[in-house]
Amino acid sequence: MIKYINHFSITVKDLEGVLSFFRDVLEQEKIWPIYEYTGEFADTVTGLTNVHMRVGKVEIKPVVLEFIQYLSPPGRELKGNTNDVGCPHIGFIVDNLEEMYRKLHGRGVKFKSPPQWITDKSNPMRGCGTVYFWGPEEMTLELIQLPGEQ
Repeated sequence: MIKYINHFSITVKDLEGVLSFFRDVLEQEKIWPIYEYTGEFADTVTGLTNVHMRVGKVEIKPVVLEFIQYLSPPGRELKGNTNDVGCPHIGFIVDNLEEMYRKLHGRGVKFKSPPQWITDKSNPMRGCGTVYFWGPEEMTLELIQLPGEQ
């Protein structure tokens, strides 16, 4: 039986750049030291050959975001829009959507729109506010304010 989600993982080109964004722009403090995998264990777990990867993690309780940079074997770079099958995005709950939007916008973060509020009575997310923005390496990130927060 599955108990809970431990982590989400995204493969990246520039591990330091991604971790820097989470530390410096999103002000996350729980960033694990970078570590590496290579050899038989890495090959077996990934199902690849001659694996050498660097792993960095950002802990945002209760979930860990894992970012992996493969030094070998080289992979393909996938660029996708949020409507492309398999294209992930990460949503973060915030206390004050408008304030966070202004703060990040002031730091040069590019948003896909201003914050939007769900008003449709038939939508189970009614009362939530949301906004998508571009994170490092063009990954889509989302801010969400739950009803009654702020």
